[in-house]
Amino acid sequence: MLTLVQEQAVEHSCSVVIPTCGRPAELDRCLGAVADQDYRNFDVIVVDNSDGNIETRRVAERWRARYVVEPKRGLCRARNRGALVSSADIIAYLDDDAVPEPGWLAGLARQFDDPLVMGASGRTVPLKVETESEQLFARVRGSAYNRSSELKIDRSNPYWFEICGFGGIGPGCNMAVRRKAFEVWPGFHERTDRGTPLYGGGEQHAFFSLVDLGYRVAYTPDATVRHPFPPTMDVLRSRHLRDLTASTAYFTMLLVEGRNHRVSTLKYLLEAIRGKRRTWRGAPESRPRIVSPARRLGALLLGPIRYIQGVLSTES
Repeated sequence: MLTLVQEQAVEHSCSVVIPTCGRPAELDRCLGAVADQDYRNFDVIVVDNSDGNIETRRVAERWRARYVVEPKRGLCRARNRGALVSSADIIAYLDDDAVPEPGWLAGLARQFDDPLVMGASGRTVPLKVETESEQLFARVRGSAYNRSSELKIDRSNPYWFEICGFGGIGPGCNMAVRRKAFEVWPGFHERTDRGTPLYGGGEQHAFFSLVDLGYRVAYTPDATVRHPFPPTMDVLRSRHLRDLTASTAYFTMLLVEGRNHRVSTLKYLLEAIRGKRRTWRGAPESRPRIVSPARRLGALLLGPIRYIQGVLSTES
């Protein structure tokens, strides 16, 4: 196991990195909530994942955030760019449409008092639950990212691979990584997540790969972020299909590229097909049908194609 020596400080320095692409109104709301954090030692970096947007820049400057352009599309590429330009101890990440509560950053930063913790995530709750689609999504999603107890995972846990690799730590809209991790870790996999054909899996792959190196990741309910749920049924169906495709694209990537974990990946996949319940995921209130079985199957079969497209786009 690799070891990093860190001197304990009264308060970790933090950079809040917010990747964004063409959503200045959501970014403005997010930055307003970041400005209300109960934490002193932090700066804010807005990474514009486009060729540059004057309105986005104005919003960032109004809130005194550093504005950085990352023209090559990809959420994970923007995340890595934010870490590259930061000199803080901890890099905390938010989606541009997320709204952190005042104690969010302090809650995440406390997890890094443990020198073996390289990544952490927090509690994510809906911004609102009013429409039919928001209520349905809340029932399907269950309590996966809204647990009430802390969790720390390393390789001593027999289920570390499935918990870290398949969403058991938390979402990318509410997470942090120790900057020193980037000295021994290649960073977020840039062919995963939004802006790429694969479209998902960025934070899961990050947590899994950090633990695979011998470190520890954590979840805390003390770092709460509010995040929008799909506002209409059309948006919910589209997201559901997109996520199904992203899931099989991610599985394909792990099978092709995760040479040391192919058996574990196949085991997880077969258990999922059999309907095994993952106690760490949180049980949904119900499993209503969002799309037809035919559309569901089509979305799942599309995943390997999306993975291949991602590989080819990198090589071209």
